[in-house]
Amino acid sequence: MVLGFVGAGAVAAAVTLWENVDVRELSPGFVATPPPPPLARPAVRPAYGPTPFPAVVYWSEASARYYLDPSFYPESLERWWSLVEDVGGRAQLAYSVATLDTLSADQVLVLAEALCLSDRELDAVERHLQRGGGVVANWSMGARDGACGWRGWGPVADLTGAEDVRELQERRALHVTVPGGHALSPGLDPGTRLQLRGDRSPALRMGGSRVFWSDWALNPAPDESGGGADAAAAVRRTPSGGRVAWFGMRLGQAATPEDARLLRMVVRNGILWAAGLPTAAPAAWPQGNRAAMLHSVDVESLPENAWAVADVLQEADVPATYFAVTSLVQEDLALGQRLLRSGEVASQTTDHAPVAGRTAQEQFLRLGRSWLDSEDWTGEAPVGLHPPEETFDAFTLEGWARAGGRYLLAVNGARSASPEVHETRAGPIVVLPRLMKDDYNVFVQESAIRSQRLADAYLEGAAKLRSLGGLAVISGRTQILNSAERRAALVEVADTARAEGDWWLAEGRDLADWWLARQRLRLRFVTGDNDNVQGYRGVSPTGVPTLIVELAASGLSLDGLWVDVTLPRGTEGVVPWVAGRPSDFASTPWGMRIPVGHLEAGQPRRISFVRMESAADREN
Repeated sequence: MVLGFVGAGAVAAAVTLWENVDVRELSPGFVATPPPPPLARPAVRPAYGPTPFPAVVYWSEASARYYLDPSFYPESLERWWSLVEDVGGRAQLAYSVATLDTLSADQVLVLAEALCLSDRELDAVERHLQRGGGVVANWSMGARDGACGWRGWGPVADLTGAEDVRELQERRALHVTVPGGHALSPGLDPGTRLQLRGDRSPALRMGGSRVFWSDWALNPAPDESGGGADAAAAVRRTPSGGRVAWFGMRLGQAATPEDARLLRMVVRNGILWAAGLPTAAPAAWPQGNRAAMLHSVDVESLPENAWAVADVLQEADVPATYFAVTSLVQEDLALGQRLLRSGEVASQTTDHAPVAGRTAQEQFLRLGRSWLDSEDWTGEAPVGLHPPEETFDAFTLEGWARAGGRYLLAVNGARSASPEVHETRAGPIVVLPRLMKDDYNVFVQESAIRSQRLADAYLEGAAKLRSLGGLAVISGRTQILNSAERRAALVEVADTARAEGDWWLAEGRDLADWWLARQRLRLRFVTGDNDNVQGYRGVSPTGVPTLIVELAASGLSLDGLWVDVTLPRGTEGVVPWVAGRPSDFASTPWGMRIPVGHLEAGQPRRISFVRMESAADREN
């Protein structure tokens, strides 16, 4: 039925395409397994509140005796001790209930691998929280009593406030996903996935945004008993002002060095929460939006269908990015101009032949040719590339950057639900990840017949990405979007996003440029004349700021910037000031989200926090 592309992409005449044939089947027979994609640059480093802070690591004698390997418990405590000190804690060991009862509200109590705890020890932990202290615990804390007999999950439930606690069965692959906007997420991109070595692990059932046990594709993977418990970590603030951070895993459980780095970042945030110290990080998307959405259209076979797609999306005012196989459209100059009026035109290479896995020289030549062909077709230089098979390697990234591009749309192994910034010798380049089903998955792989199935798949995927705070890619192809009903699915998901009110609908180039600028943002806490070393706790009754965050954009300005600030000791009476003026803000379970607006490169701006005097303060 079809003839393939030959060489650089000369198209045979008089070919007919079945409407649902994937154009990948028309590529040359070259098949290569690309090397693993390179790791992205670490996410924006958040700002952490003033340190040092006092901490106590508790030695549970019963727990130490329980483990068969006598080195396990002391080595575990050593890991936690090291991490506490890495984040600015001044740690000491405690061995008895009497010592726990002498802890002050400023001290953080660390209960690492404390499986066996007596009733007296648990009561001492509760008294510390009632005094307004902080507790960091992990795994099956207190699930066994002082004689190491099985007690149950009550202590974990009491500590975390969970509705229920269940145990996950041992899994071949154990994953944890961290959503954006959580108290444990500063420094990690929204939807970051960690892999741990398989082990039986506790899971919590609790509502709201949470760090959760997941499968490889970032979907929640609750306990096998059907209890609906999937939370892998939790933080909370007690009515008396105490702070809890609990983790369902051990520090030494990470599968790879990169997973270990990410796990330490999550735990670091929890330790700072328990210490009562604030953090600040840029919100993922402009204008305080929860998530972002990209409408991506591959202009492949039956490219004439792109006219109707552009008409529908432009009429609905939906930003769109069109990735064209230029050998199929280069004679139709009018189509190129039509797509430019509807949105952004990017490249899907000249002939749709896979590039990943080829030599550096061959990839550079092919990608340079693709860039030139796209520019010749539309008169506008492309910045985006949708590589064939959605695969890429280090040479693909460098080759597209060399050609003049700034981003790729591709799968990223579900490492995260957010864009990634990769460094190349030709400069930084962004990968926009696709984690949702597209029209090919629905109509070809799943053999769907009804057009509504496409809209349902888009809506389901968008809901998942919104919960993670990531990027939803609504992807379609011209040979499949061949009916008004199928094209309507593109608009339906956009209308739903607008109704929800917290989505940023954008073209690929805007997403990439925002992420590049955000990556270069620098934040730090600075001290003022009346600042208190413990952060915003010692606020002057006259309203003198005691906590100041300084922002600086490096090289690229940011428009619509918001900043997420975690305030473990609460926000009552706290007023943020931006550039010397009181600012509106959105409350979060962990603190507040503050609009900064336009941040010009090279012009630092400060957010000051003032706790105003209350009537009760004046009476006292």
